[in-house]
Amino acid sequence: MKNNSYLYGEDTEVPEIPQSIIDERVDKLKANLEKLLDHSYYTRDGLRINAIIKAIKFWETINEK
Repeated sequence: MKNNSYLYGEDTEVPEIPQSIIDERVDKLKANLEKLLDHSYYTRDGLRINAIIKAIKFWETINEK
């Protein structure tokens, strides 16, 4: 992902997302991932699992500059 200055411009201050919101989203994603991983390897939805893992990574690094 591009950094904030690349996307919004050099002189633009972009507010950070509060950590409490990030933590809540990551917790819900991880809970859902745990449910999906509880299924048999042969019947689980691999595409959905991969999308959730990417979403977790996104939310964990959203405020990095």
